[in-house]
Amino acid sequence: MEFDERYLRPAEVDLLIGDSTKAREKLGWQPSVTFEGLVKLMVDADLAALGINLNNGGDSGQLLKDLAYLRNRSMTTVD
Repeated sequence: MEFDERYLRPAEVDLLIGDSTKAREKLGWQPSVTFEGLVKLMVDADLAALGINLNNGGDSGQLLKDLAYLRNRSMTTVD
């Protein structure tokens, strides 16, 4: 693997937190999705990418076992 130093950040930030105050005040912007809704959208997209449909009324216990298996299988390291 090659590393391109152009993409190296000179000072990595440990914690990034967004603040929409300026957009709200200057632009009158309001979020159209709640935090909980955003989490659901993201989880649904991840599950869909894995071919898992939670709306099929299947056995949730088996689903949790399958998800744990998928998570363990996807944890790989690159040297």
